[in-house]
Amino acid sequence: MKKLLAGALGAVLLSSPSVQAADISMSKSQVQALGIETAAAEPASNVAGHAYPAEVRVPPANETVLAAPVGGLIQQVRVAEGETVTQGQPVASLLSSGLVTLQSDYLETLASHRVAAQALERDRSLAAEGIIAERRLNETRGTYNQSAARLSALRQSLSLAGMSDAALDKLDQTRRIDPVLDLVAPRDGTVMEQMITAGERVNAASALIRISTLDTLWLEVRLPVERLVDVQPGDRVSVVDNGIQAEVILTGSRIDPDDQTVMIRAQVEAVDGRLRPGQFLRVRLEGADQANLLRVPSSAVIRQGGEAFVFVAAEGGFDAYPVERLGESDGWLTIRVVSMSDTGDRPQLSAGDQVAVNGVATIKGTWQGMGGGE
Repeated sequence: MKKLLAGALGAVLLSSPSVQAADISMSKSQVQALGIETAAAEPASNVAGHAYPAEVRVPPANETVLAAPVGGLIQQVRVAEGETVTQGQPVASLLSSGLVTLQSDYLETLASHRVAAQALERDRSLAAEGIIAERRLNETRGTYNQSAARLSALRQSLSLAGMSDAALDKLDQTRRIDPVLDLVAPRDGTVMEQMITAGERVNAASALIRISTLDTLWLEVRLPVERLVDVQPGDRVSVVDNGIQAEVILTGSRIDPDDQTVMIRAQVEAVDGRLRPGQFLRVRLEGADQANLLRVPSSAVIRQGGEAFVFVAAEGGFDAYPVERLGESDGWLTIRVVSMSDTGDRPQLSAGDQVAVNGVATIKGTWQGMGGGE
């Protein structure tokens, strides 16, 4: 920064004619007399952009809630929050009078169905020998079909109540009613929330345990509305401090009226526990977010009307360019070039342009006298 290019301004002022007059008119002799010096803006493509707040969430498709299939009393809870479970692993046991009633009805219907099956077999033989009329055989067949349908419905009810096929087959064979139901994990994953305790009474459909698979996570980023142009699906975001990379998969369609931000969703996979649901962190956008970043000496940036500006040497004086301050280090300031809709044919500020670094206050005073920033 100490080696400022004092003579660079003269070269700029003697260059080919500009398509429009400079914002702040100032001759070469005035510049020299006022001790105004310039330095070249440098590229800052490797400088990190602004960090935005984000929250780690589990995709809805990766979450499953185990609910009570019937009402009853929680007899035992076999897992705790944070534990890893596998599909089919018993996680709790439920003592249920409703399950007893269903099993009792099932066994009663099973007995009736077996009697109906025997009656049908007997009447088929009698009908074949001409001993009974066809009408009687049809009545017996109807009774058998009705019992079969009811038995199937009750077996399905017991299956929905949580009894496995093996448990149902055992019930068929032993005819022993078991009031205790083992509740099993519906999928591989991690127990994220345990909503029950032993001895607690629950109703049918009560939520018991929430299980999530954490191999894929979402980062939901709160992005200012004006930054929407900087991001699109497929872009990368980087988590500050640990460098984890995620890919943008969605830009929200709703603006938060409280802070004028939009939700950007990025997906990250196989983080090995380095990110956890509910965690708040900061992320930086890559790609488009790095565009239009420059480094200039800190003295080059001034405040006017709540905005930041740099003065760029042009033919016949200086042009004022609005910029956004991002970060400062060792006397250099990282800035983002702010797009302007009223610049006409003025070229975009870029690396190599000469910005005023000494005498900036003098240029600002001249600009204010001309109505600049008003």
